[in-house]
Amino acid sequence: MEFKTQKELFKYKYENSNGCSELSGKPLLPVTHTQFYWQFIHVLSKGAYPSYKLRLENIMLALPEEHENQEQYPAFIEKRDELKPKYYKEFYNR
Repeated sequence: MEFKTQKELFKYKYENSNGCSELSGKPLLPVTHTQFYWQFIHVLSKGAYPSYKLRLENIMLALPEEHENQEQYPAFIEKRDELKPKYYKEFYNR
């Protein structure tokens, strides 16, 4: 599935989730919350991996305080370690 904007991608991700953080399993904030958009983590950063910015597989759901400490969660590290080789193979054929 292709997305044109982050907002579109985030909406899809949230609507197709179980409503819980992928890092802790805790309930996510509601759509109306001021920090709602802080719950979307780009596993491979937008700056370093711009071609993965709008990829569903590169987004994880987490509470804002988890987002700030994402490197401390095994689920995040596992996903990052899964995506990095895929990225390099796709773009650099390595």
